[in-house]
Amino acid sequence: MTVSRAERRRLAIAPARVALISLALAVSAGAWAQDERPSRGPVQLAPPKSLDQTAPTPSDEAPPPDVPQKADPLVPPDGTAIQVDSLSEIDPDSAGILTVEDGGFGIDMWRGTDRRVVDALLPRLPVKAASSAMRGLMRRLLLSAAAVPEGPSSRGGIVALRARLLAEMGDLAGVAALLDATPGRAANPALAEIEADARFLANDNARACALASNEIREHDSAYWQKAFIFCQALAGQHSRASLGVDLLRELGEGDNAFFSLVEGLAGGGSTDLERMPNPTPLHLAMTRAAKMRLPPDVISSNRPGVLRAIAISPNAPVELRLEAAERAEAAGALSIDTLRQLYTSVSFSEEALANPLSKAEAESGPFSRALLYRTALVQTVPTAQAEAVARAFELARDAGRYVATVRGFLPILRRLPASGELVWFAPEAVRALLVAEQHEDATAWLVLLRETSIASPQTGDALAALMPIARLAGAPDAAEWDVAGLADWWNGMKGEDAARDRATLLYSLLDAVGDPVPEPLWNVLLDGPERSAAAVSHPALWRQLGNAAEDGRLGETVMLALLALGDGGPAAVEPLTLSHAVRSLHAVGLVAEARAIAVEAAAAAGL
Repeated sequence: MTVSRAERRRLAIAPARVALISLALAVSAGAWAQDERPSRGPVQLAPPKSLDQTAPTPSDEAPPPDVPQKADPLVPPDGTAIQVDSLSEIDPDSAGILTVEDGGFGIDMWRGTDRRVVDALLPRLPVKAASSAMRGLMRRLLLSAAAVPEGPSSRGGIVALRARLLAEMGDLAGVAALLDATPGRAANPALAEIEADARFLANDNARACALASNEIREHDSAYWQKAFIFCQALAGQHSRASLGVDLLRELGEGDNAFFSLVEGLAGGGSTDLERMPNPTPLHLAMTRAAKMRLPPDVISSNRPGVLRAIAISPNAPVELRLEAAERAEAAGALSIDTLRQLYTSVSFSEEALANPLSKAEAESGPFSRALLYRTALVQTVPTAQAEAVARAFELARDAGRYVATVRGFLPILRRLPASGELVWFAPEAVRALLVAEQHEDATAWLVLLRETSIASPQTGDALAALMPIARLAGAPDAAEWDVAGLADWWNGMKGEDAARDRATLLYSLLDAVGDPVPEPLWNVLLDGPERSAAAVSHPALWRQLGNAAEDGRLGETVMLALLALGDGGPAAVEPLTLSHAVRSLHAVGLVAEARAIAVEAAAAAGL
């Protein structure tokens, strides 16, 4: 192949150009360091503290030369030194902030578990699952202080993985706490990237940039180059940022969204992005700083931390913010108060406000729940409030967002009186309050149903239908109820669509929490198809989950149970796998957690 003279000249110049630009980045980082004076090492994820300006105490100062020195208590009078054994270095992988007293799983939670199992399975935790019960277990698993499982390991690998999983969950407070508790974190480059991502997601660009200016001098990865270029642009150093962009292009970097955002920060790019289907924390921080409108496909991300950032971004359209907020809250990455505030900030037409129930049904989606929340909030008539809440729960159940919607409407629900005019609403109120673990409030509605059932057989049937889920939840009102009452429950609903599937789910969950269902009731369900199309857990996972629970391997049981439930969570997993996970958690003493998962599944199925 013949190469032209111009092409030979370009190929000869390219390596030198890359070297010159690399040198320029290094010099620029030094200049940034002098200007900003960041401290070496990782930047604390806490508000900066003021310098202590008090004078040192006498005990902190070295005595003047003419003052006689006190005898060292560790050196005997004869001058022979006492030999002191040095403490072994703490393994950073054992770091954590939760002890057993704080809700952690204990220092021995990995006892008996092979390190290779943890290395292989922990990265696959379903951090996107829309289940508060699963999220609670995950958070405790990742934040517990525990001895490292036995087996060969790369030092600091597990703590970095735990921090990354917390970040993907959107648990920025958990990331901060774990990093602060990790010894020798400055020597772990992976932790620095995780910290920077957490900073960008929290819109804390100042500390993220201070960290980037430190790391760019030690690590020239594309991650730190892009972070530092953003910080240069943010500081108005656009020519230096442009030089860095040239370097990335020379090296074959194809992040077009990043390049567009750098141009936007310089004021020379478009005010809108056409596509950004998988935004990183850096992308979102740059978009917000450049005041560029987020594109519609940004919502395709399933990472709770990213969804949280979209939900609170002022540069995102309201429909994107609502969708992101609901999904982020369902995964536990966004506070429920933030979602409620977003609901109340949406503007609606006079027509929608005049006919909220019919409009909500036509709209569906987050807008419908925002409209119904607004309606229930401003209504003063309890019946009208109950109608809005009931419609919201119905639409959310169809959309697979029932449990999250219950959390959102809970303050309104708790203010509704358990009165005779609202007896029609009592079943819906009881289910929602049990899901929210508000047993005392649920009791008031159950009492209302009992009192009215004497004169109303229909109310009696509604009460009978509620007892199984009340029993699953461990509600005091169901303490006297036993599985013998399931015959009445089955007779009351066997003519409904999918009655057999719902009964299978209920019986499986009752068995799993220690309320065995009599065989005659199971036998009734045999009158139907012998097989059902359902995706079950891999046999190896199924087997190991049972073995781990039987042997009391707590950490492994929690990890495997979460994997068995998967990203779909209790509302989506098939009954056999669900009951196996619930039974295994129950077996290792996590009774309340097992019941919470069971109730989430039952409520989502309309039981």
